Amino acid sequence: MSLSATIAPHLPFLRRFSRAVSGSQESGDALVAAMLEAIIADIEIFPEASSDRIALYKVFAKLFTSVAIRVPQEQAQSAWEQRTAANLNAIAPRPRQAFLLVAVEGFSEDEAAEILDVGDQEFSELLAQASNEISRQVATDVLIIEDEPLIAMDIEEMVESLGHRVVGTARTHAEAVMMFGKTRPKMVLA
Repeated sequence: MSLSATIAPHLPFLRRFSRAVSGSQESGDALVAAMLEAIIADIEIFPEASSDRIALYKVFAKLFTSVAIRVPQEQAQSAWEQRTAANLNAIAPRPRQAFLLVAVEGFSEDEAAEILDVGDQEFSELLAQASNEISRQVATDVLIIEDEPLIAMDIEEMVESLGHRVVGTARTHAEAVMMFGKTRPKMVLA
């Protein structure tokens, strides 16, 4: 089977991954195009791997970490798209790839480690880094309103275990209004 026939079934999925990992459709497609051009220029860069799909993603992963393709956006992004891109860019490239290979592309951790050419331990560390960064991004400030101290402590412990910050615990309506005015929490639990 020719190399083009080997790679073709996997290209739509690789484009999805490339767009996710690069943060935009334009950059993602440019990266895939650059990878295909590199393979055409030197077919020897297509590695031996446990599957053709893994080999293709492996070539892409090496390219992604070695080149910077930044394609200007033709149209203004919505506020949601800008926030998503900023959150994605806050995650370092290798942990981002590790997370997306497993969460979006459905590779097992062993397969994703093979793609990134790292051992199991290093791959676990990459996933942990991505997870920690994602947790920090979704963490928010929380005000607890509870007049029973033991219940308030339990709620505070639960909220903090989820990565959120407790900005205060109010026992009365007046305390809650005052704390809310000072701290401007994003969430109130009562």
